[in-house]
Amino acid sequence: MSVPDLKTIQSLAEVPDGALPISPGSIEMTPEGVLGIAKAPRPCKLTFMADGLPFNVAVRHESDEEGGGSICQIWADVGHVPYTAQAPERRRALLAVLRGIEGLPHVRFIVQGGQKIILFSEVRLEHHASPEDLFHQTTLVLQEARPFLRLLGEYL
Repeated sequence: MSVPDLKTIQSLAEVPDGALPISPGSIEMTPEGVLGIAKAPRPCKLTFMADGLPFNVAVRHESDEEGGGSICQIWADVGHVPYTAQAPERRRALLAVLRGIEGLPHVRFIVQGGQKIILFSEVRLEHHASPEDLFHQTTLVLQEARPFLRLLGEYL
């Protein structure tokens, strides 16, 4: 068995209580004598890079009054649609590709104000999201979006 070095022990000691999954006061005894969670899990935000794009993942846990469960959102800033004066042919081709990729089951490409293209995915889970849920949803989004990101990349 290896013993952690002093630097590792100090870094663990400096982690604030709020960052730990279980902190003092996070577990309570219910009137029935069963242990329960006193506080709902905190929202989670992650980022990662794939195909040269920075992706964002956000998970929000709903209270029991809201129906329980979690909402997982994944999004990435794909680029901008060029203005007609800048590149009319690229603009027409890019908008044609965007119109052609409507109706995907897990991913939507949204053109926001300022001609910004956002890749967006949202899923509602009936339980609190686990790391496996996040990995699964991220894999679905990347598999579905990757061929279309390559098509769009030619015109951005």
